[in-house]
Amino acid sequence: MALEGIASKHIASLSFKFEPPLPGEFIRFRAACGWGEIGEDTARAALNASLLAVTCRSGEKLVGCARVVGDGVLYFYIQDVIVSSDWRGHGIGKRIVSLLMERLEERAPNGATIGLMAAAGKELFYEQFGFQARPTDRLGAGMTQFVKKST
Repeated sequence: MALEGIASKHIASLSFKFEPPLPGEFIRFRAACGWGEIGEDTARAALNASLLAVTCRSGEKLVGCARVVGDGVLYFYIQDVIVSSDWRGHGIGKRIVSLLMERLEERAPNGATIGLMAAAGKELFYEQFGFQARPTDRLGAGMTQFVKKST
């Protein structure tokens, strides 16, 4: 939705907090944003295992979130940076990642790694925070495997 479609008072009333969404809310939000369906137990376990989370709300409505997973010492991974399609293009994702990076720079020891897996076409967004696309001459390609249970 274009900026003119959202009243500026709504943008000014956004709140950002270092807290995870509720499990049911996380399930519905992910699904509504095209991130797939997960169950209640999965959502609860994932949120509980997060090292850090940020939510953005317009009033009580969740419009953006992200979380950090990892070992909390050497490796931190930014996950689930999600902004509702109605609110994209208004700096919400940038503010969420900025808040996470500020907190991680405070918490992460010298030599820690902060990583993420950017969706295709989103690399430039993360480069503004100092992330570099892989592979490079020093770093190999990032790799992913999705687990599929047989039924």
